[in-house]
Amino acid sequence: MGASTVRWIDKLAKAEQLPVELAIGGRRRASFDAAAQRLADKGVGAIEFVPLDLDDAASLEAAVAGRALVVHTAGPFQQRTDPTLLKACLQAKVPYCDVCDELELSRAARALTSDVPAVISCGIWPGASALLAARAAERLGKPVDDLEFSFFTSGTGGAGPTIVSATFLLLCTPAQVYVDGNSVEKEPWTEKRTADFGPGIGARDVYLLDNPDVPTCAEALNARSASSRFGTAPAFWNDLFGAMKLLPRSLLADKGAMQALADFSMPIIRTVDALVGGVNAMRVDVRSADGDTVTLRVAHRDLEDCVGQATAAFGMELLRGGIEPGCWYPAKLPKDARDRILGVVEEGAIVWEA
Repeated sequence: MGASTVRWIDKLAKAEQLPVELAIGGRRRASFDAAAQRLADKGVGAIEFVPLDLDDAASLEAAVAGRALVVHTAGPFQQRTDPTLLKACLQAKVPYCDVCDELELSRAARALTSDVPAVISCGIWPGASALLAARAAERLGKPVDDLEFSFFTSGTGGAGPTIVSATFLLLCTPAQVYVDGNSVEKEPWTEKRTADFGPGIGARDVYLLDNPDVPTCAEALNARSASSRFGTAPAFWNDLFGAMKLLPRSLLADKGAMQALADFSMPIIRTVDALVGGVNAMRVDVRSADGDTVTLRVAHRDLEDCVGQATAAFGMELLRGGIEPGCWYPAKLPKDARDRILGVVEEGAIVWEA
């Protein structure tokens, strides 16, 4: 996701004739060299390597010093509770955004006091999905009684073992939903529903899964009920995730073990991805108490690419100064910023009913 974000920032900055110098932080130079070569093949120019360890405060301080923007894409975010990189950015007064999909970590980030702009949980979902929810609520024009998110990817959406290991970790995390105005924890990968994602994608089975969009958007939009579901294809991936829940929670919560399992499965993952493609689809439904409904649907051909596209759109909005100081969730951004970001996300969409 990080390389895709870099490519899109480079593309958007060139389109706006903004001079941007790019840098990628990480623990290993070899990983950077491989990413830099792939980006060079796609026309991205010189990129600086910055040694970076999320668990080392001194390296974070050195890495963010003098930057105009920091974009944090180094997941999985599961089981982290301290927003160390954000704290370093706030100390250095550097605008910041991340793709955090871990509720506890996003809550800790949102609670920080900031005199520079920062956006928490701002990828494609969560992120652009929250902007769609805000747009749908605005079009509804009356109090939101129910908010329902549905997401679908073909295979891993091109993201490979990273998204698989993150999903494994989410299977031991209760899904936060809102019921009659109250936050409730439910068993993940239950309460299957079928959602129609639009032309070329159609109806897909989706299952409850934790997502920061649920509480952040329910609170921002005053929704009485809210939930989020996810599904994938081929169907055996859904069956696999369901079977994984039978494992002891202590094993599911072992980040190293889940990453190792995903890495071990990489040949199968890559083969399936090559066969089914990497489509990413989102559907947002908002309903009023009297039954009026607004439904927005968006899909892209490749999850990895559109995550970078959406994340870069948020980053560019920060660079333009379109977001006021403070730590924000996407659903609370002003309408003008929301429309500009979604205008970028629309580019190349294969379904855009938004």
